[in-house]
Amino acid sequence: MTSGNGVAVGQDGWLYWVGRAREVEVFYGDSPLSRRILTRWARLIDRRTRRLDALGIRHVHAVVPDKLAVYPDTLGRAFPGLDNPPAVRLAKLLEPDGGARMLDLLTPLRAARGAEPVYLQTDTHWTYRGYLTAYRALCEALDAPVAEHVFAGVHERARFTFDLGEKLRPPIEEDYVAYDFPRRAERVDANALVRVRESGRAIRQRGLFVGSRVVMRNDAAPDPRRVVLFGDSYIYSPGARLTAMLAESFAEVHAIWSANLDWTYIEGVKPDILIFEIAERFLRQVPTDRIRIDAFAQRRAKRAVRPTLREWLRRGLRSKKPHQPT
Repeated sequence: MTSGNGVAVGQDGWLYWVGRAREVEVFYGDSPLSRRILTRWARLIDRRTRRLDALGIRHVHAVVPDKLAVYPDTLGRAFPGLDNPPAVRLAKLLEPDGGARMLDLLTPLRAARGAEPVYLQTDTHWTYRGYLTAYRALCEALDAPVAEHVFAGVHERARFTFDLGEKLRPPIEEDYVAYDFPRRAERVDANALVRVRESGRAIRQRGLFVGSRVVMRNDAAPDPRRVVLFGDSYIYSPGARLTAMLAESFAEVHAIWSANLDWTYIEGVKPDILIFEIAERFLRQVPTDRIRIDAFAQRRAKRAVRPTLREWLRRGLRSKKPHQPT
């Protein structure tokens, strides 16, 4: 394997996302650019904190550390900022204020890697052990009980080409263990983007996730509180990831794939808890919190079923072909 297409090949087959134009490396280092971005994040989180406190909503921000920060030893070369990654620097910026609640995921993930891997070798995402580690940390931070059956799920060995492995030529597959657990929660709502994606009507399936919203309800949950969860692929609802896990602890979970908070939605739902999750590599872009998630999803859903110009031309050419006699 050779590095390329934004992927660095480390030792023993470990792959890392480093960016096509060194953007991750520039951001990870303590540069003027990264300092400006993290300062903007600190101001945004402070504004969110004050508004959520005024609404009486308990809240926590969680940054998912890049694999670089948890497994620096298998990268096989020097990389800036690994001893003080962006999420750690952001938490330090928020410390003097004391009002913002930042959840440290780096420490428990580093501790858990000793027992078994917490990240997939050829992917940017966690293994099941990584998700369990984050789930437990969130429950502890929110004084919520963990659902023990989540830790006693079934598993099977599988082979798949994950997000970093597919960027190499030839693509690299990985053997992994696929886990699942008994579900007591059920999905009771989904917005237009989720429905279009699941219907198979979308002409362009790729990228149809940002803007997704689902609601999970669990009448047997040990914690009666309602949660609104904003995040990215780490909360991805259909799989055994954070949304599914949290829905086994809390009576109601609204999971929204967005880095921007929808304040109208939050004020309408009136949750007891708000969780915001973001992957560390996505900190390079600071949200504006100006979004109406279901309107955004509706627009994306309509575009997803609309033929592209290429498809229109292809259909036109097919319709103009002369009829062939039988």
